[in-house]
Amino acid sequence: MGVSKYVKRGLTLWQVDETLVMPDGREKRFRKRCIPTKEQAVALAAKVRAEAFEGRFFDRPKKPSLTVAGLWSLYEPVSQRENRAAKDDRWRARHIVEHMGPKLAALLHQGDVDDYRTARSSEKTRMGKPPAPATQDLEVELLKRMLGYAVRCNKIPTNPLARVKLLKRPNIRRSVIGEEGFERLFEAASPPLRPILLVAFDTGMRLREILDLTWDQVSLKERTIRLAAQDTKTETARVVILTSRVVDELKRLPRQLLDPSVFTNPATGQAWRDIRKMFCAARKTAKLEDLWFHDLRRSFVTRARKLGVPESVVMRMSGHKTRSVFDRYNVVDETDVRAAVGRLEAAVPGAVPAAVGQGTT
Repeated sequence: MGVSKYVKRGLTLWQVDETLVMPDGREKRFRKRCIPTKEQAVALAAKVRAEAFEGRFFDRPKKPSLTVAGLWSLYEPVSQRENRAAKDDRWRARHIVEHMGPKLAALLHQGDVDDYRTARSSEKTRMGKPPAPATQDLEVELLKRMLGYAVRCNKIPTNPLARVKLLKRPNIRRSVIGEEGFERLFEAASPPLRPILLVAFDTGMRLREILDLTWDQVSLKERTIRLAAQDTKTETARVVILTSRVVDELKRLPRQLLDPSVFTNPATGQAWRDIRKMFCAARKTAKLEDLWFHDLRRSFVTRARKLGVPESVVMRMSGHKTRSVFDRYNVVDETDVRAAVGRLEAAVPGAVPAAVGQGTT
């Protein structure tokens, strides 16, 4: 026990074999071999005895073992319980685990994120294009969220990617359709999809708000849909006023005895969970293949503003909390500018108003 000498392959080496007594009286054994000199062995023995006496030696951090794959396994139940977009989290985590799964979570660094972005940029999405910078930002943000949760659970000491910046490159769609385009889409859609499209186009509601809608939220007599805070993405309650054609369309919908959902799959009698195939078929038939379902919400905002509804009221109708986000949905084009100039000229006494849409020569 203590410091001793031994010979290995003709070399004289030293070893430490100590029984350390912890502050609470417990005994722990410490052994270390292959020490070159006696002085080093004696110094090491004294050091570990002092650390054991102070209760520091066995509090040393263990080598990291939590991988990125294990990180997602730790965080996934939290995502399912607390995140309305848990399905999106699973989809993003699939890419993260595919590329970074075996890496140790505590040892991640900026280079790992850069390598991940490079690899993702060489892949193709279902649209046949590389994932947009905003998509990659959402994936990296999820990874940072997972690491933050692991820190709070004392699985890793710190978040190694806390200072990694997102790309934040512009990824703003400007696609909108008017009444004529919507009529083409509506006629091309299958009967179960039509009322869903109409509600989106005439109210600006989000897809998940529509598909999760139940009859107790709807009053056809008052022409309203009442969304509680937990029913919205922004966690802000709002009242949606329905147009006459939406009310007429909802009156024609059958009501299920066992399911309170407004929009149900005729094949199952249960609420729709995914309408992508129906929507893709409709837009293809209507020759609107660049249209996304969320563009109907942008079309509602832009159309309402062009019809003279005050922007503060449009924000209240669509459920936008901040002006910056609202501006991404409010598409201003050249016709708006020409109309504004025409109104300015009309306000000047004796001026001849310019025709809206008339170009200069």
